[in-house]
Amino acid sequence: SRFATRRDSYSWQNDLSLALGHTLTLGVDYQDDRIDSSTLYAEDARDNSGTFLQYLGEQGRHDWQLSARRDDNQQFGEHDTGSLGYGYALSDALRARLSYGSAFKAPSFNDLYYPNYGNPDVMEETSQSLEAGLLGQHGWGHWEVNAFRSEVSDLIAYDASTGGPGNVDEAVIDGVELVVGSQWLGWAWNANYSYLEPENRTRGANYGKQLARRAQQVANLDIDRRFGAFSVGTSLHGEGRRFDDLANSDAKRLPGYATLDLRGEYRIDPQWRVQAKLSNLFDTQYETALGYNQPGQGAYLSVHYQAL
Repeated sequence: SRFATRRDSYSWQNDLSLALGHTLTLGVDYQDDRIDSSTLYAEDARDNSGTFLQYLGEQGRHDWQLSARRDDNQQFGEHDTGSLGYGYALSDALRARLSYGSAFKAPSFNDLYYPNYGNPDVMEETSQSLEAGLLGQHGWGHWEVNAFRSEVSDLIAYDASTGGPGNVDEAVIDGVELVVGSQWLGWAWNANYSYLEPENRTRGANYGKQLARRAQQVANLDIDRRFGAFSVGTSLHGEGRRFDDLANSDAKRLPGYATLDLRGEYRIDPQWRVQAKLSNLFDTQYETALGYNQPGQGAYLSVHYQAL
């Protein structure tokens, strides 16, 4: 089969400095998606136009952010979203923040029409999220603690009972994220850990079950160091177990996994650099969707040029 997709996008943004510490952003964007395929789709073109504005302010220990956006999707109509954020510096080293936001997501053409998979009845997804955080900046490094809650209506998710996408009427994702970074013995260390409760809140047999293909635990560790023109680093990524179905059956359980990457770079001059990477060093075999193996061990070499 042949699938040729094309996306044209245009955007304009204007940042207006109202006063010291106060910025107003205005903008519009347009996106046109098309697919030309040997497979017949019920729809093969769709555009989305958006207008947005944002206000950023800072005064003393206070800072805030207000934003609003309107999307006009050719297939799913108009949707208004926005966000509100506030931060307060408790001290020179400690800062608290609180934010709220809403979002809109349209299903893809594949979600809707792909042969033997797509579901033309899939609806758009909307969500509301609340997040609170505490950040610290010290001589030894930095840290963050963030807690968040997202309430999603018509979540677009894989449904193993039909073998295709569908909508979860109501879902709630609660989570806590820990971040820490430091310099030790010349090495830059950055780590984060997230614990999530992605829960199906739709009344019925799957109420309270873990959402499909979403791990409860995710962790990352990055270590880097520069030696003159050379730099080296490593990344460790791990995820906990997940289920491939909404019913959380043992037969559809996917175990957790961890991968290790190595990387290096040589900066020839300010314009040229050579990079090398070994991904999934130990060739870990894992799946994030049942029956779809993820890439094994890989080696990459690239040359980069940037004009000054």
